[in-house]
Formats: sequence, C-alpha cells, structure tokens
Amino acid sequence: MDSEMVFWLSFYGVFFVASSAIGALKGRLIAGLLLGYVLGPVGLVIILLSKDKRMLVCPHCSQKTHRHSYYCQHCERKVYGCLQS
Repeated sequence: MDSEMVFWLSFYGVFFVASSAIGALKGRLIAGLLLGYVLGPVGLVIILLSKDKRMLVCPHCSQKTHRHSYYCQHCERKVYGCLQS
C-alpha cells in the first residue's frame, strides 16, 4: 500500500471511531456507526449535532432528565410516564 492510501484509510478510520463513540454516548450507536462509515467527517458533525436520545425534558422544570427516571433530579417531582420523546 502506498502512503496516500494509508493516510485516507486512517483519516476515515479516526472519524468512524469518533462518531461511533459519540453515537454510543448519545444512545444512537447504529446512527453513529453508519454516519461515520459512510460520511466520515461530515457524519461526525451530524452525530455531534443530533439530539441525545437518553435525556428528555422534564415537563415540570424544563431541565433534562434521563428517560427512565422515576423522579426528576432537579425538581424531584414524579416524571415516570410523563416523559415523551
């Protein structure tokens, strides 16, 4: 393999790994994998700008809370069953 091919493979490999890791942190692993593989650096930007699927807005205090929470961590009111994605 010549050096230019190695450069481009490692270039897209870095963006593939980065977008996969960020997708996993946001609860969108498959989207991160596909965007990193197909689009490379553009896919990384898209996954960075995407919404976090694990955190939703509390209907009482408008702060972000985990979607499986029973109580909001900020206002401590019951949110189980109130959160919508």
